Amino acid sequence: MLRYLVPFHPKRHPHFFTDVLIIGGGLAGCRAALAVDPSLSVLLICKDGLDNSNSVNAQGGIAAVWAKTDTIQEHIEDTITAGGELCDKTVVEHVVNRGPFEVRNLIEIGAKFDKTSSGEIMLGREGGHRSDRILHANGDSTGREVMRSLIAELRQRPNVRIWENTFALDLLTVANRCRGAIVYWKKHDEKELIWAKQTILACGGMGQVYRETTNPSIATGDGVAMAFRAGAAIRDMEFVQFHPTVLYIAGSSRSLISEAMRGEGAKLVDRNGYEFMKEYDSRGDLAPRDVVSLSIVRHLKKTNTSNVYLDLTHKPKDWIYSRFPGIVATCKRFGIDVSKDKIPVRPGTHFAMGGVVVDIDGQTTLGGLWAAGEVSSSGLHGANRLASNSLLESLVYGESAGRGASKIAKMMTNDYDVEPIENKPLPPIDQTTQNPQSIDLTDICNSLKSLLWRTAGVIRNESGLKTALDDTLLWSKYIFSQNFSDVAGWEVQNMLIVARLIIEGALSRKETRGAHNREDYPKKLPNAEHTVIVKEGISNIH
Repeated sequence: MLRYLVPFHPKRHPHFFTDVLIIGGGLAGCRAALAVDPSLSVLLICKDGLDNSNSVNAQGGIAAVWAKTDTIQEHIEDTITAGGELCDKTVVEHVVNRGPFEVRNLIEIGAKFDKTSSGEIMLGREGGHRSDRILHANGDSTGREVMRSLIAELRQRPNVRIWENTFALDLLTVANRCRGAIVYWKKHDEKELIWAKQTILACGGMGQVYRETTNPSIATGDGVAMAFRAGAAIRDMEFVQFHPTVLYIAGSSRSLISEAMRGEGAKLVDRNGYEFMKEYDSRGDLAPRDVVSLSIVRHLKKTNTSNVYLDLTHKPKDWIYSRFPGIVATCKRFGIDVSKDKIPVRPGTHFAMGGVVVDIDGQTTLGGLWAAGEVSSSGLHGANRLASNSLLESLVYGESAGRGASKIAKMMTNDYDVEPIENKPLPPIDQTTQNPQSIDLTDICNSLKSLLWRTAGVIRNESGLKTALDDTLLWSKYIFSQNFSDVAGWEVQNMLIVARLIIEGALSRKETRGAHNREDYPKKLPNAEHTVIVKEGISNIH
């Protein structure tokens, strides 16, 4: 499992040098690039185009204390409450306090948030928030507008080079420090060695390891897998957030139905029109995501149905169409008129609270490597993310990681020692392996996704998790004996690593907390602990 993904020979491949390498072109990566000192060179690589990421697709908004009636303390308390007592209070205070500043910065570079008729920024509310503090843009297209403004600013920076359609295969480590990455440049169908003084991981989530997900096809957990192979600590991978309302049309791709819709008065009902949420939680439709997802799953089992519905038909048609234009358009493709019809929904994998461990500045446990955004575990989200805190985290940690990496890179010389890579402790894959073309990668992917959904989904138990671990280890034996030469094969290897990290974390956490629900251990333990996984094994720390 802990081997090179591809056979690599430095003398046969070109080299590229940069001061700061950023892997990932979403919100965290772009914000990091803007925070690097203009005197330093930056190379930002992204797996697809800059227009395809979880950040771009984000319907929800940015949570920030903006209204005079709201307080920093209330936002902090709401975050910690949703996080199942596993949030780092210092981190929460830091991020929440930085929120208004980051919003103002976005406005200064051209981001246009929705406003009221009087010209004030319009604020909404989502589950778990006690106040209206969610800023939106273009109704339900906040991510697209924020990314538009950041990318426009980024393209004006002469020190920033952007490589799109570039896949990061592995991190380079020399003397237990990260010194860049090996990448596959699709444009020229070749691998390249990127030497960097400092490297920032900002490559998003891992939703594609599950059958039901809101994540784009590129979200295969590559960043976590790379960091794990390089020796960085990985934390709390068992905490996977399942968004309660994902459009469910059999045979179609899953589309997120923003939590803002419930914040604006949409009701969750079953096929009989019964508003069932009060039956499971006193907060009803505005309970935190983990509570709503679990309630829906239980109600589906109780009623023996495949989905529930979101009902917004009591609202004026014109208002619905202007407030949720993206959702209206998506539903229309399936013959659903949101102003007249109820929207069929069920939970789907949405966000990873766990990831690469970082400190309050964004530094990982591996020297020379930083991380920001969903790929990281900062301590902000704890066991369950509060709605709309993800874009906020990406902005705050993207900025701090970019600034911190920049500060250290400026103190380093341009002496890139390229020879030690040949003595990297992880050996190349054995060349005497079978032909990768004999492996049906689609079948492996589908089997893995279904396995995780059944055994490590909203409800878990020891028997199912042990079965999942056995199957994952079996598949890994022959998948990791292959020398793949394309992205699909490398992605499968990464997905298997991420799946195992999730399963092992879920097995070790014998309690129910936040998004981790063990039906065989339904109670929360008195002491909140993190699950930290490194190459040598698993450990719990306070």
